Amino acid sequence: MGGAAPRGEAPRFQRSLVGKESPLADDSASNGASRRRFLKLATCALGGGVGAAVAIPAIRYAITPIGEKTVSAADDPIDALPLEQVKPGAPPLQVTLVAPVQRDGWAAVKNVPLGAAWIRRDTGGTLTALSAVCPHLGCAVGFDGKQYVCPCHDSTFALDGAVQAGPSKRGLDPLPFEVVEGRLRIAWVRYRLGGPDREKA
Repeated sequence: MGGAAPRGEAPRFQRSLVGKESPLADDSASNGASRRRFLKLATCALGGGVGAAVAIPAIRYAITPIGEKTVSAADDPIDALPLEQVKPGAPPLQVTLVAPVQRDGWAAVKNVPLGAAWIRRDTGGTLTALSAVCPHLGCAVGFDGKQYVCPCHDSTFALDGAVQAGPSKRGLDPLPFEVVEGRLRIAWVRYRLGGPDREKA
């Protein structure tokens, strides 16, 4: 009838779509592929970042001690104070010796107090640095205005460190020092206690 399509044929507007893909289907497939590619790249990048974050500290942990000096005490001179603060003929000054960095294996600790020293210059300008550890049993030695005194067992020591009285079998232990650019640098040394001989601990 009139414009009716013969039986068995699809209408014209339907035939025009046969064999053609929808543009919306193309866009959807393209977006899906891009999304999968992005997720793949993001996963790889994230995995690589995590791997590096784990691997770098592990490598540093393994190789750090190689070629580095590992110390348990300060064997290098430690900056103590300006030399001008130590006046000739004045009473001795007590200073605390602090190691900037103390290493033990892979551990490192900063600003570690190691001990104390008594610093003095006589009227002739001669400088002495004495350990503030009593060589008897290791108590902290003070100064009473005339001599060094151990409060634990009453050992006394002269200004040059020589033992004067008490149970200590030797005088105060001297500490190595140097003067660099007007500053006094002292090396901390710990000695064995109790005996008359001066031996490093």
